[in-house]
Amino acid sequence: MCRITAAISPEPVSTRDLLCGGPRSLLAQAGAVPGRFQDDGWGIARFVPKGILSYKSPGPARLEKKEFEKAAAGTSRVTLAHLREASNPGKLPKSRLVGLANTQPFYGEGLAFAHNGTLFIKDEVRSLLGKYAARVKGVNDSEVLFWQVVKMLDAYGSLDAALEMALDEIRTIWISVKDKYPGLDGPYRGLNMFLASKDSLAVLCHSPLKKKSALLTPGWDFGRIAWRREKDRVVFSSEPADGLPGWKKMKDPEVASATVRGGKITLSFRGIRL
Repeated sequence: MCRITAAISPEPVSTRDLLCGGPRSLLAQAGAVPGRFQDDGWGIARFVPKGILSYKSPGPARLEKKEFEKAAAGTSRVTLAHLREASNPGKLPKSRLVGLANTQPFYGEGLAFAHNGTLFIKDEVRSLLGKYAARVKGVNDSEVLFWQVVKMLDAYGSLDAALEMALDEIRTIWISVKDKYPGLDGPYRGLNMFLASKDSLAVLCHSPLKKKSALLTPGWDFGRIAWRREKDRVVFSSEPADGLPGWKKMKDPEVASATVRGGKITLSFRGIRL
C-alpha cells in the first residue's frame, strides 16, 4: 500500500518538513519497516505559475534520498507527493508493473492525482472512460482511476464531487461484474484518492482493509488519512508526517475539500453513504 502526502496554502510555502525533514516524514516512511518498503517508485508534483512541476522516479526513494530531497525543495501553493508499493491485480511481471509510466502522481488537464489501494476491476472501469481511455499510458489501476475522476469532473464540476462519483460508479459496476470475481468480496482494496489543482485539493478516505498499524505512528490505523490545519497550510497524509500534535483522522468513507479563496483556505468534510 502506497504513501501519500499533500498540502495546500494561500501563498507558496515549503513542504520539505513533511516530505523529507524528519523521522516520520514521507521519505522516512519509504524504508521504515522491512517487508513493507515503498520501493516501486516515487513522485512529487508542485503547482507553479507555469503549470505543474513534476519529478518522478521508478526507483526506491530510500535509495534515492538526494534526488528526493532535491525534488522536495522549493515552494508551492499545492503540493502532492507519492511513494509507491505496487499492487498487482493483473498478475503482471515486475518488469511491466514498475516503470516511469506507472509512477504517481499522474497529471493532466491541470490536475495531479495519487491513489493508495488496489482497484480490482480496472478493465471494466477503463471500458467506460470514453475519450479518456486513450490517455491511459501504463498498466497501473491508479492511472485508470485518475482518468475516471477527470471524466467525473467534466460531469460534476468540483474535485470532491468527482472523487465521490468515481466511487459511486465503481460500486455500481461491481454489481454487474462481481460474478466474474468469485474470490473477491468487493471491487477494491483501499480507495484513498488525492486530487489537486492549482488552488484546490480534494481527498477521499476509504480504506476498508483488515486493520494493521501504520508504518511510523503507533496506534494509527493503516489506511486512515491524517489531516491537520496549520497557520499557513492544510495538510493531508497517509499517516502523520511528523511527531507534532494536531493530527486528526478522516472518517471512512469521507471526502474533504480544501480551496484557496480570497487569500484564505476554506475546508469542509462530507461523509459518504455506501
